[in-house]
Amino acid sequence: MAVVFTLMLGGIGLNLLKPWPLALIVDCVLGGKPLPAWLGEWGDGAAGKSRLVFMLSLSVLALHLVQGALSALQNFLAIGVGLRGLQRVRNDVFASLQRLSLKFHHGAKSGDLIYRAAWDTFSFQTLFQQGLMTTASATVSLALMVVVMAKLNFLLTLVALATVPLVVAAIKFFGTKMTERGALAQQADSAVTSLVQQNIAALPLIQSYTREAHEEEKFTAQTASAQERRLAQHGWELLYWLALTVAFGLGTAAIVYLGAMQVLDGKLTVGALLIFLAYLAQLYEPLNQLSHVGATVAGARAGVKRVFEILDSEEEVKEAANARAVKHSTFNIQHSTSNEAPPLLVSGEICFANVSFRYQQEREILSGISFELKPGESAAIIGPSGVGKTTLMNLLPRFYDPTGGAVRLDGADLRELKLKDLREQIAVVLQEPILLPATIAENIACGKPGATRDDIEAAARAANADTFIRKLPQGYDTPVGEGAARLSVGEKQRLNLARAFLKNAPILLLDEPTSALDAESEALVVASLNDLMKGRTVLMVAHRLSTIRRVTKIIVLENGRIAEMGRHEELLARGGYYSRVASGQVSLD
Repeated sequence: MAVVFTLMLGGIGLNLLKPWPLALIVDCVLGGKPLPAWLGEWGDGAAGKSRLVFMLSLSVLALHLVQGALSALQNFLAIGVGLRGLQRVRNDVFASLQRLSLKFHHGAKSGDLIYRAAWDTFSFQTLFQQGLMTTASATVSLALMVVVMAKLNFLLTLVALATVPLVVAAIKFFGTKMTERGALAQQADSAVTSLVQQNIAALPLIQSYTREAHEEEKFTAQTASAQERRLAQHGWELLYWLALTVAFGLGTAAIVYLGAMQVLDGKLTVGALLIFLAYLAQLYEPLNQLSHVGATVAGARAGVKRVFEILDSEEEVKEAANARAVKHSTFNIQHSTSNEAPPLLVSGEICFANVSFRYQQEREILSGISFELKPGESAAIIGPSGVGKTTLMNLLPRFYDPTGGAVRLDGADLRELKLKDLREQIAVVLQEPILLPATIAENIACGKPGATRDDIEAAARAANADTFIRKLPQGYDTPVGEGAARLSVGEKQRLNLARAFLKNAPILLLDEPTSALDAESEALVVASLNDLMKGRTVLMVAHRLSTIRRVTKIIVLENGRIAEMGRHEELLARGGYYSRVASGQVSLD
């Protein structure tokens, strides 16, 4: 930045010198004014004048070349600084999106977040290069111009400066309008991005229900709205620039008239008037730049505001300042000599103590949930759709925090533990398997960076995935995920199970990983699940009786509360919800 501003000052200084060789030619060579003393006898005689014109012409070329080189180098360095700032902002936005809770993401449109992270972040680079740098350059240039012009002709300088209040008034009035219209235009563009993202995700549904024409109409209406809002923004910008053109035109006309009258009266030489008019153009250039900065900054501010809405969003799941480390009980713990609490040694004991949870203040999802699981025990959560089964399970890895009560791991409140350490003790297998755009091996190893190929292949064999993996074109190095090799749901689920095997965590969360599988795939996945569950504390959302019968404890949720809890035989004997499910009167969903 110091180099950039030094180059800027050098360029501005050379820019101030550009008109002087022309003034010397007009006044001293073509006119009758004596040469300045510092030129000595350079212009004596016809040969001397020719030599002087040649040297002054060379000086004009040299001034332009050096000033252009300094300006280019300054701009190159400034662009580099701006791009590094853009990278930093994008990294911070991405990191914020990673840290923010699922509650934030469930309340936001993914297309809008993508637009903010990818496009609104450009506003920071714009503010730096066209805001800060242009403002600094134009302000310094303007101040130096005024000083030099005042020494040349004070009256004409006052006339030139009379346009400044008009420019400031235009910036203030039109700037507010352009900021408002710019924010509305960016919101409309963001909605277009969201619609594209949603349409691609729902394309099988749209095509199967022949809704293509309806979706096109919906999209056309949104792009029309975006066009109208952009047009309104640019309309105000054009009115703004028209107002500035009028102000600059009035100032130039007044100076041309007054300056010509002073030349006729003998109070000003033609060369001095040329210098003043050249400076006037240079004076209006920074004023024009500052006026364009007003329009540019007005649009960029809207984008910056949208980015800061993400950066300033509070993390709902926060780590305590003195959070306690968590380690598996099989680890060899070296006790620290500091005042920090010793790490929690996890055996897998889970306790929900009078837990309640709500997404919005007025609607409670879970209420008074209390149960315990000893290390190695398993529990299945069942109940009607929307009763809060997945929400309850998501409290354990602290995807959310309870709004009342506490969830404890081996006696410690989860909110007292280091978040990263806690999640390292939990393996999650979801109902809809997720694959990253990477190779098979990288997908399996995502929960255990640095895992060896032998470890990865052993985990795949445990998940009954090794056979189909070796049939792929590049085996474990086959790219999968979006835009790569296509796998069946059963194959994807076995890769997810392989991840869990490799992570080897003492706690396992299952969101009914077999519900979307065919009979053959289900048999392979269930066999792997049985092995995976051995020796681990398991909490699962279950939809199939074949899975539920194997667990230690069945928890029935109704209306956000535990309606029944016990083993399979116990709940059958009670004749409640579970008994009706087991007899086929109620279907699990």
